[in-house]
Amino acid sequence: MNCKDIDKSLQISLPITTPTGKVRVKRPVEGGESEPVPCRSVPMQANDYLEWQISYDTDSLNTPSVLPHVVLNKEQGVRYGCELAWLVKKSRDAGILTKEEYTRLNKLVNEPIGKGIEESERILRSTDATANSIATEHGFIRNVLHVPNYLKHTTSYEVEIKIAHKQRAVGNQAMIFVNLPISACKSQNSRQLINRSADKLEQIDYLIDKSNIGLIIDTVVAFAIASQDHRADLKMIFEKL
Repeated sequence: MNCKDIDKSLQISLPITTPTGKVRVKRPVEGGESEPVPCRSVPMQANDYLEWQISYDTDSLNTPSVLPHVVLNKEQGVRYGCELAWLVKKSRDAGILTKEEYTRLNKLVNEPIGKGIEESERILRSTDATANSIATEHGFIRNVLHVPNYLKHTTSYEVEIKIAHKQRAVGNQAMIFVNLPISACKSQNSRQLINRSADKLEQIDYLIDKSNIGLIIDTVVAFAIASQDHRADLKMIFEKL
């Protein structure tokens, strides 16, 4: 995330040509999970959105949105506030995030949490014995995994909590995504985004002001309820802020 504050608003810039990265264009599929769009070769559509797996810390002082003074001493090493931490600080400094809203968030992250979504949810399995599939001819039975997902929707953004199995440990992990409608973003080259493919390494801009400050508030809340670890990290961030 590249970022800057502009006259009572925050402008974030995100890439749209990284379909396998933490920021990617996705397209809703009726009755199913949204799919990544290789928008270098496929024109963008009005219902496409930018899925951003947002972070709040980093191990690199070279990250564009890093806050060097927001130091998190964690078991895996020292990390620094970034992205969400930057948005919280800059929106508070600019008066976009009010003192009352900041106080409520600070109170939330400092409250003890028993179990977050990560610790209390399960990925369930069901069997579909009637599935019409070539696999059933060879004795394979179709199983369906029911993966918990939490979504807060507004017209200008969505905040999503996704649950998945940890890859290198036991248990679940909660991942937070911010979804930005392509229609709410602007091209950096002043060209219309809809109905065209993306330029090489193209980035687009999204503006945060008082009208959509809920994006920052809801993202902090999402991390705070997602897991004990996320809430503990946010507590350290707010202490430094």
